[in-house]
Amino acid sequence: MTTGDERQQAVISRATELLPRDERVLGVYLIGSYATGAADRFSDVDVHLVVTDDSTEWYREHWDDVLRELTGPTVWADRLPGLIGGLGITADWLHVDLIIHPLAAFDRLQYDGARVLFDRDGTLFPDGDIVRKGGRPGDPYWPAGAVHLFFYFLGNLVTVLGRDERIVANQGVGALRDQLVALMLAERGVRRTSGAKRLNALLSDEQRATLEAIPAAGTDPADVIAANQYLCRQFITRGTALADVTGSAWPTSFVDATLHHLKNYFGTDFD
Repeated sequence: MTTGDERQQAVISRATELLPRDERVLGVYLIGSYATGAADRFSDVDVHLVVTDDSTEWYREHWDDVLRELTGPTVWADRLPGLIGGLGITADWLHVDLIIHPLAAFDRLQYDGARVLFDRDGTLFPDGDIVRKGGRPGDPYWPAGAVHLFFYFLGNLVTVLGRDERIVANQGVGALRDQLVALMLAERGVRRTSGAKRLNALLSDEQRATLEAIPAAGTDPADVIAANQYLCRQFITRGTALADVTGSAWPTSFVDATLHHLKNYFGTDFD
């Protein structure tokens, strides 16, 4: 009987051998435990591809076919929300993720640890593998996606409480908190590719205390609003400071429109 390690290594070998045969594939690399040397027989295999921009739609449609070239038959395969690609599970419960990045959207600096299997012209990873820092601070960077998502989720508070969707409103507090965490990591220059269950080592004592002080929010609208106000004030203070440090554009128009939307409906300030 083959061990988990043997099955995982077989996937990595096939990724190294088969994927570069497609001229549209510009790079193949691993993230997660197999990139950082922390893998064991329980690990999943996180395979990432960089592809030509004009092949993006083909991969969006056929990612699971490519996945099965690596894993063999799957008993379940599903897209991962917001990404091109998804995960697959085999009959003996080998878990493999396959994520595709168009060249125009690829950013190697987002990773804290990457093992390069293939780099067609040597420009995607000019220094080779990315060594994991394990949460050690680096240069601050601008998390544009998290900034815009924060104010998008925040503005939707009007919709969910306007409909008296209290459970959804409570879930929204967690969504805002997650974007604040992303901003805090950017403050420290930490690029997170470690598991979702490990966060303490990536944050400072002050950041953890700030997150732990988020007001408790059940389903009472007043409590949900108070939690949103706290998160908003933290995000604006930290976000504007980070924009100055990184020389990035703070989305003033979007933020102002969101704050006006909230004040107009709830009759109270969020900043």
